[in-house]
Amino acid sequence: PTELFDDPDIDLVIIATSNDLHYSLSKEALEKRKHVVIEKPMTIRSSEALELIELAKKQNRILCPYQNRRYDSGYRTIKEIINRKLLGDEIHECVIHFDRYRPELNDSNAWRERSEPGAGAFYDLGSHLIDQTLSLFGHPQTITADIRIQRSGAHVDDYFDVRLDYGRLRVTLKRSMLIREMGPRYVLHGLKGSFIKYGEDVQASVLQTGTMPPTVDEKLTENSWGKEPIEDYGFLHTETNDGIIIKEKFETLTGNYGLFYEQLYAAIVHGKELEIRPEDGYNVIRIIELGLQSSQEKRTLQCNQLL
Repeated sequence: PTELFDDPDIDLVIIATSNDLHYSLSKEALEKRKHVVIEKPMTIRSSEALELIELAKKQNRILCPYQNRRYDSGYRTIKEIINRKLLGDEIHECVIHFDRYRPELNDSNAWRERSEPGAGAFYDLGSHLIDQTLSLFGHPQTITADIRIQRSGAHVDDYFDVRLDYGRLRVTLKRSMLIREMGPRYVLHGLKGSFIKYGEDVQASVLQTGTMPPTVDEKLTENSWGKEPIEDYGFLHTETNDGIIIKEKFETLTGNYGLFYEQLYAAIVHGKELEIRPEDGYNVIRIIELGLQSSQEKRTLQCNQLL
């Protein structure tokens, strides 16, 4: 890494190591005046995230957590529904699942399943769901979390049920590795209607086949990148301002992880503002810390010290 950070021809470093190395490697890269993108979670302690944020400001360099799930088709769709107030002026309940059926442990002794700092489902996939929630609804008032091990022989948490209270709005984030029959991925209930969506964003599975996304010069409509099959479109049941009841499939917006890199390029080269702030990465870690504390102490906690 030191040789990499010392290379004057390199402007940007992307840290995609195990979570426990995010802080030390990012710090070294920033000290060498590199722009830094860190795979989520940004760090494993909120104090480390704060230190990196201050260092990035001092060095006048970009520091950004990689939250690719903001560019998922499902997330972009529910954000559109909320922004257009298709369920009314207020959302009063939101449930987000990120489940799998994987009863056997990983044979390769993957670091995510070893008993070490920053491992486990809550750090791993909880980071995605927390970031989506904070970007949609802002800071919650309280958190109540149940984080546990369900699979025999597992060493770190593989299940969580986290409740974030916003007053009238309640958000539930859930993850399990023992769900054979998948339920909805997203459930939204508002004052005038509901939206329920099954299925996952297709980009990761397509990337795993070796298929490459389009370049910035290609049109997504012609490439069909990130387009979801019609059968996975969500179901919208709501009422218009004119009193017309709507019950229909709602077309899923196209997912596109490439948008993150387009924004990153514009930020580095042209000084544009990034959608994902380093403070967002800090807030995710702070919520993770509070969730772990809530689960351990079996009580509801105030969501304090958020930026």
